[in-house]
Parts: sequence; C-alpha cells; structure tokens
Amino acid sequence: MTAKRIAHLAVVLLAGTRGGAAQEPAGPPPPSSRVEDRGTAVLELLPAIGRIGAQAGLIAGLSRNPYGAGSGLQAAGYLDVPLGRVAGGKLSYELLIGVSHARSDPFLITDPLAYVANLAVGASPAAALAGPPGAPFPVRRQVRTRLRVLEVAPFCLKYTVTALDHLRLRPYASAGADVVVVVTRQTPERDESLLFPGSSPFDGPLIAGLVSQAPELQARGIPSGQGDIETGFHAGGGLELRLSKGLSVNMDYRLTGIGGVGSRLHAFSSGLGIHW
Repeated sequence: MTAKRIAHLAVVLLAGTRGGAAQEPAGPPPPSSRVEDRGTAVLELLPAIGRIGAQAGLIAGLSRNPYGAGSGLQAAGYLDVPLGRVAGGKLSYELLIGVSHARSDPFLITDPLAYVANLAVGASPAAALAGPPGAPFPVRRQVRTRLRVLEVAPFCLKYTVTALDHLRLRPYASAGADVVVVVTRQTPERDESLLFPGSSPFDGPLIAGLVSQAPELQARGIPSGQGDIETGFHAGGGLELRLSKGLSVNMDYRLTGIGGVGSRLHAFSSGLGIHW
C-alpha cells in the first residue's frame, strides 16, 4: 500500500513538471506610466498665437454721425476669442458694444402742432403760421438734434495678421452684424413762446420736433426723446502695437451701417487692449 502511494505521487509530480515546461515564460512587466512635469510653463489654447490668444479692450475717439447730426464722441468695448489659425494670422470671434453722442448744428423745422395750437386760440391762419407776436407759439424755429446711438454687435469675425509679430505690430480687419438703438430729440435754440415760455409744450426739448413731454415727467427726471431699434452691420480695421505680451495700444476705424447703407456712422478710435 505504501509503494502504491509513492508511485502515484511520482506520477503527479512528473505531470506537473511537464505542464509547467509547456507554459510560455512570462514577459517583462509593462513599463510604468510617466508623468511629465511641465513646471509653471504657460499652456496655449492655440499654439503660436499668444498664450490663449484672447483679448479685451476699451477704445474711444471721434465719430461722424448719420441723420445730419455731424461730429461727436464715441466709445466701445470688445472681447476677442480665438477660433483658429489661418494663413498668416488668426481668426477670432468678437463681441463689440459701442455708444456715440452728437449734437447737430442749428437747422429750421416747422411744427404743425404749434400751428394748430395757434389756430385754437383764435389766430388767423397767416398769424398762426407766423407765430409770435401775432400768435403765442412759434411754428418755424431753429433747433439742434441731440443724437445717441447704442451699437451691439453680438457676432463678428476678426482676422489678425501675426506675421509681423517680430515688429510688435498686428494689423487686423473685422466685420459683423449689429443691433442698433437710435434715440433723438430736438432742442430749440431760444425760448420763443408767449405762453408757457421756457417749458412744455413747445419750448422744452421736442419729441420728433413736435412737442415737449409734460413738466411732471420732466420733474421726475424721465428722459425724453424718440427712438427706434434698427438692424445694421459694421466693418473696419486697425493696428495693434504690442507694448508687452499682455498689453497693446490699438488704433481703429469702424464703419457702421444703420438700417442699410444710407445711414452711416464713422468711428475713429484709439485705446488699450489686454491679452491673455
């Protein structure tokens, strides 16, 4: 019985040895993952366009305004975010918001409501049209238009040339679609009314060149004027002069068409841009 057990154990050991020899030898262990330490280097969202390539800035300057309002002042703020590299430069999405203010030279208007008011107090048609002293309210008079324009451009594309970076210069061109809010009022040059002089209804700032707002509204500080919302577009260009990696001086020209190409606003600006 003991001899049989010994023989059986020998067979088992021999089979195990042959099975182990048939197995493939284990290969070397897989290489451990390497974690590269980049230190404090600035990562670029789009390489070679300047850190992440974004810019924000404020510009201000002179404007040439539509509707006969003449020259004025304007300012704008913008934000550029890079979309990608293109030949010789980069393409960016731009958001722009601008305001413009102007006051026209004096010009002559005819106020039909003042004419009707003169007839209502008993003036003859000729006297009603002539106004004071034969009728209480002036019909033909000199006024100035005060114009305020708010321009919001939610979608613009901007192309910036980066091939001149060694000279610290970046020319650019941009274009986009606008929503424009226009508010105007006419202010008489002189108080000419014989009744209610210097105030409503005809000597205060005129809405649409016709009548002033009620004095109670004026006492509350409510702004007066007429306005409208128009669609528009803008196109322009300029030059960035890099003072450092994060700061530039910008010179800019922008043409804005309001409600088509018939009404145009020209903006000439300079300002600072911050890059990151």
